[in-house]
Amino acid sequence: MRWEGKVDSILLLAQLLLFALSALGVAAADGMRAAQERHSLENLRNMALALSLTLLVSRLHPRWALWAARPFFLLSLALLGLNLAIGFGPGSDRRFIDLPGVGFNLQPSELAKLAVPLYLAAFFHQRPTDYPIIGPVLAIMLASGLILISPDLDTALFLLLLAGLLLFVIGVPTRRLLTVMLAGSLALLAFSGAFLERLGKAQERFFGWQTYVSGRVSELSPELMRGPLYQITQAHKAIINAGLFGQGAGARMPNLPESHNDFILASIIWAGGWLAGGMLLLAWWLILARGLQIAAHLEGSLSVLSLGLTLYLCLQAALNIAAVLGVLPIGGSPLPLVSVGGNAMLMAGVAMGLLHGLARQAFAQAPKEVRS
Repeated sequence: MRWEGKVDSILLLAQLLLFALSALGVAAADGMRAAQERHSLENLRNMALALSLTLLVSRLHPRWALWAARPFFLLSLALLGLNLAIGFGPGSDRRFIDLPGVGFNLQPSELAKLAVPLYLAAFFHQRPTDYPIIGPVLAIMLASGLILISPDLDTALFLLLLAGLLLFVIGVPTRRLLTVMLAGSLALLAFSGAFLERLGKAQERFFGWQTYVSGRVSELSPELMRGPLYQITQAHKAIINAGLFGQGAGARMPNLPESHNDFILASIIWAGGWLAGGMLLLAWWLILARGLQIAAHLEGSLSVLSLGLTLYLCLQAALNIAAVLGVLPIGGSPLPLVSVGGNAMLMAGVAMGLLHGLARQAFAQAPKEVRS
């Protein structure tokens, strides 16, 4: 029995559910009294582009992704280097490359996030998992270092965490992983020393979070109270006061900076209640469970690719949700397929398209009850 479907129904359902919750959260953020601009139209455009990319990429055979993985990784490295030369961002940060005449700014670090699982999957094509990994580790460390200089500590650490988890899950010997990670950590610490003063924002976020969770808020300076800690406290006010069914997208939400982006979870819960928050967690559970199921039905590099893409999406989501809830310091990572950010939304759309193609390969000969 051959499976003729072009997309996986479970993955598509989860993606559309996340898009609907994204529209709800951005509408609530737009209605906030202190909102300086509206993002709903921009968000609808990004979702339409992301869904188009998902459907387009889903029609390709996943082996095309393995073929393009190394060139794509090299392209991301080149763009990260170019970003240091001509990039721009808030303050002295260099996060975006201006694309004249397009009306869209490119964020190379978002391309690098997707490039890492693609590159590792291609590396292990026709190679055993106990093969020496010093080459890809050095390459990923280079990408992390370029991002760190920009400076973006959170994304640099995310790349290392994503690569480390993927290598561990696929069975790379622990002793080899620990040795490489120790050497890499020492090199990264030495490398980051020259840029420590530029990472003040990350230090401020960590100190504010540490003081908040310890209950010593009264010890904080007014500057910290107006900074990252203000975002956490306002997000928690919105979440607690939302109730089971929420206040509706038209209700005035407490002032919350980045409520359409990094803190969109709080906006969704404010508008749709704890029920909407539960639906968002359900959508991510569906993506995680389906991605792992796809990987279990594949072998070799395609299985590694499915695991890598699933980790890329779900790890970002877990870190963002944990930061909004106060479990982790604010990292500045968007919530994939939900936050307004165009680069993150489009790369997540590509990743979902690849998962659809992998699902087609995994379940082509599987019984119907496994496919649905």
